[in-house]
Amino acid sequence: MKIFIFSIFVFFIGFQSYSQCSINPFIQDNYELDAKILALREILNDPLDPDYDNPFLPEERYTPYLERLTALYENPNNSPMIDSLFNEFNIHVNLEYTFPTPISGIMFSVDSNTSWVEDFKNTGISGVAILDDLMAEYLFSIDSFIVLPSSGITIFTIITSHDFLNVTALIDDFEGISDIFNCYAAGLETRFNYTGIQYYIHTEPVEVCDIIISGNQFEFVLYAGDCLAGCSYYESRYTYVTEDCEVLSTLENDLSKITLYPNPVSDKLYFSGNSSEIVSLQIISIQGKLIQKLNNISTEIDVSQLKAGMYFIEIKTSEGINNIQKFIKN
Repeated sequence: MKIFIFSIFVFFIGFQSYSQCSINPFIQDNYELDAKILALREILNDPLDPDYDNPFLPEERYTPYLERLTALYENPNNSPMIDSLFNEFNIHVNLEYTFPTPISGIMFSVDSNTSWVEDFKNTGISGVAILDDLMAEYLFSIDSFIVLPSSGITIFTIITSHDFLNVTALIDDFEGISDIFNCYAAGLETRFNYTGIQYYIHTEPVEVCDIIISGNQFEFVLYAGDCLAGCSYYESRYTYVTEDCEVLSTLENDLSKITLYPNPVSDKLYFSGNSSEIVSLQIISIQGKLIQKLNNISTEIDVSQLKAGMYFIEIKTSEGINNIQKFIKN
């Protein structure tokens, strides 16, 4: 009987731990691609990963990312900063900018005089069994080709119709075809993926965003300033989610539960908690414009001169940790 009771207890504890992770329908519908890219980044970062050479991403590799994003989205600590990541800013993973992660295409070169090149250009079928099998198995078609007369080379770009494919895993297969060289993963993904509220960093509009994960740290990044060449400015918002989906919010853990009240506010905004940790704060408009910066912090700030609307307040602690909260001025 004791053994039976103990077994039930162990099962209950295990079930409780497992059930803490779930997938919210909103995250499933809107962030599945993000989860897949985050999982693929992890895989491609380690050539010894068992799925490095797997063209198809196993569901169990990206499900944990959906679960941890769900934990953030459901925001158990009611952090305004976390809410803004999914609502105002609508931040998603970037396929092309921070960590290029091709999921659709391959480029390769062939000598233009190779016997099958013209047929391949015209029909997408080369007559080379290995190449045609790869094209058919992974649903590739020719997206474009460029002929370089001076070098006698034709460069093909092929694109898969699969929604998501680890094309890096197929590079060795294509390079194994004797006539093909200079083969590498490519894609048609764009870096300009920001679709959130109009927001500025140093007067430049945000055009690019990304989610970067390192251990339990989730970094949500906004980029601005000539992002075609390489973005000049960025802002990061950090939060923390453990592998068992426990959200360790910056507000709760790093800022010793410093909160603002009243919110909405008409004249004075007060701090509760250990405000002695605050060394500076900035009030930023919803468009990203710096409104006010304060270095000598007491337990209150006067916001009576602000126009009515929503604002962000960035708090910096003595440990160099930044946290962004939101308040509404009546």
